[in-house]
Amino acid sequence: MAFFIGFLLVFTPLASAEYRMFELVISDLNTGQERVVVSNLDPDQYRGYHPVSRSENVTYRKTWMCRGDTSAFRPACSPPQDQ
Repeated sequence: MAFFIGFLLVFTPLASAEYRMFELVISDLNTGQERVVVSNLDPDQYRGYHPVSRSENVTYRKTWMCRGDTSAFRPACSPPQDQ
């Protein structure tokens, strides 16, 4: 047991975190209007947390990974440059 605790204490600072970001396109099928949202929620999760009408379709255009502390209230990292 002591070995396991020692192992955790030595290697825990080496751990890193990351999270995925999505560029979502929300399009209204009735009006044809679109809006773009950057979120850490995928299209299905976004619909569950934000008001989206039945006539709106949520898809993602782009996704990328951000590295770092996911618990901090910081702005999302920028997407990498398109190649």
